[in-house]
Amino acid sequence: MFIEFCIKTCGVTFIIACVLHRLNNQPGDDIGVKALNISTWKFIRIGVFFEILAWASQVLLWLVAEALKFEKTEAVSATVLCLTSLILMLAAIKILHGFNGEIMQEARPFLSTLKSAIYNFGLTIPVFWGTSFLWGTFLQLTHSLGVPVDLSPQDVVQSFSHSMDPFVMVIRVATAVVISPILEEIIFRGFIYRALKGRGNKFVAAGFTSFIFALIHWNLLAFAGLFMLSICLIQIYEHSADIREPILVHALLNAITIICLLWNTHVTAI
Repeated sequence: MFIEFCIKTCGVTFIIACVLHRLNNQPGDDIGVKALNISTWKFIRIGVFFEILAWASQVLLWLVAEALKFEKTEAVSATVLCLTSLILMLAAIKILHGFNGEIMQEARPFLSTLKSAIYNFGLTIPVFWGTSFLWGTFLQLTHSLGVPVDLSPQDVVQSFSHSMDPFVMVIRVATAVVISPILEEIIFRGFIYRALKGRGNKFVAAGFTSFIFALIHWNLLAFAGLFMLSICLIQIYEHSADIREPILVHALLNAITIICLLWNTHVTAI
């Protein structure tokens, strides 16, 4: 899982670098471009640096675990993935810090943002689950016709679908509910979408951003649902002009999904 995470991160870094290269070669200085006023190679160096840091952290943790004769490899892997995500999240927040005026244009109280996020979460859930159901039905039909289609769920979904060590569960819940929503919303809605929107049609920007967002999750079964989820999160961001709101909606969705998976595991065990 960790190697797959690194591959995805490198892929996203390369895609964003290509976008940067394209945008930096066009005239203009709108909000989206100001938030991306970084040279292509500098961004690639940042991405490579954090990949090396993540790899070094993994090696160090495995060496410590081996020295202490710690045989719970699942716990080590979960910890490495969580720390890597945390490092990337803090880096994204650091980059974003200088652009709060553009990324969060409305300084609303947190309670107001939370209420709005809960309301929008209620609107997003049926779109996400409905799209996922229809897409899953289509893939199953395709599979039944003899087309080789991978119908396995995401690795993270599979991990929550069976009993696990409490420590591993806490680490994975923290990663899925806190770290991932912050990191992904800053990168995709606050970073890529705003840059593309600032250079052209917002519908094209939303479509491209959502396609990349769904693609990096590396799962065919979840692709359509994640694509529509991204579209919904972009609309929420557009309406609120506050990156915190899609972060909260994303976190709520992950939390509800995990609760459903854990509940189903509990019922099955009973």
